[in-house]
Amino acid sequence: MKILVICDAGVSVPPTTYGGTERAADLLCRGLASRGHQVDLIAGSGSWSYGGKLFLHKPPTTSRVSRAYRKIRFQLLALKAARSSDVVICFGRTDYLWALYATKLPLIIRFGNLVDQSTIDQIANYRKDRIALVGVSHNQMQNLQSEIPVHVIHNAIDPKQYSFHSEASSPPYLAFLGRLTRNKGIDLAIEAATRIGMPLRIAGNVPDSEPGAREFFESEVEPRLGGDIEWIGPVGDKTKNELLGGATALLFPIQWPEPFANVIVESLACGCPVIGWNHGCVPEAITHGRTGYVVNSMPELLQAVLRAKNLDRQQCRDEVKHRFSSENLVDQSVELMDGLIRCPLIPGKQLAL
Repeated sequence: MKILVICDAGVSVPPTTYGGTERAADLLCRGLASRGHQVDLIAGSGSWSYGGKLFLHKPPTTSRVSRAYRKIRFQLLALKAARSSDVVICFGRTDYLWALYATKLPLIIRFGNLVDQSTIDQIANYRKDRIALVGVSHNQMQNLQSEIPVHVIHNAIDPKQYSFHSEASSPPYLAFLGRLTRNKGIDLAIEAATRIGMPLRIAGNVPDSEPGAREFFESEVEPRLGGDIEWIGPVGDKTKNELLGGATALLFPIQWPEPFANVIVESLACGCPVIGWNHGCVPEAITHGRTGYVVNSMPELLQAVLRAKNLDRQQCRDEVKHRFSSENLVDQSVELMDGLIRCPLIPGKQLAL
């Protein structure tokens, strides 16, 4: 197949630091190319080629003129890139796709973030045939009403990129990896570690672009750092492996419906169980009592920390290989693409490329 993959311009594919959606796109492109498919990519500056053509585009500034210009220019770029494609997979903004909606090309739209009903309705107004919507968790898509078929394909990782640790480090410690914000629950992670009397190693950044994040950090996180509560800042892959592999458990007390958390899967791949708050993707990503615990309160979280050391770390690793490997991502995506390509066209006006 000739496949066009589209990503937003703000983060390169693969990303150099954070970028869960772009990491998923990178894994899919790699996997498809390794199976002999031609993969063309539209993505931001710094992106790689996966053997096919690479089309770079730029994000707009905050001005209306810039946004309008970039959106119009993208239509021309997308039509040019899609001219010889069999199918298009979009990881990016759906409001940039109106030129492709008008074509007869099979189209897959993958949502990495929260989705609202108005977005689904807008897509359906453009196109209803030879199109599929893909969520990264059932929780993300469960309350949406759609005339278009909805599928769930979880995000994935390449297990070979993560070092398995059959035992936690001694002396033991807990880990937290993510943005240091209220919705990520860093304050709850600190409280739990302090109450249980275990060191906590924190990796992540303070996102100054997120409203209220700096104020929250300075008032509720920074004063509690020091001693057994250590903040090591943003980390690369090597340090991440070491941090997760040595931890007794990863604390993931999110306070929002996160669609999918790559960090859960990354932790399990290293052999580290995860204790997650019962929001969003957590019950789907963690097998309660096997690869970690899903909790609803601080007392439950504290009990889970005490029990985590008894979990089989090999089972955590095996769960990733079985459910969240890059092979699964590619297999399910190819099956979906094959089905769309075989779908007959609904009669009507469409732009032939």
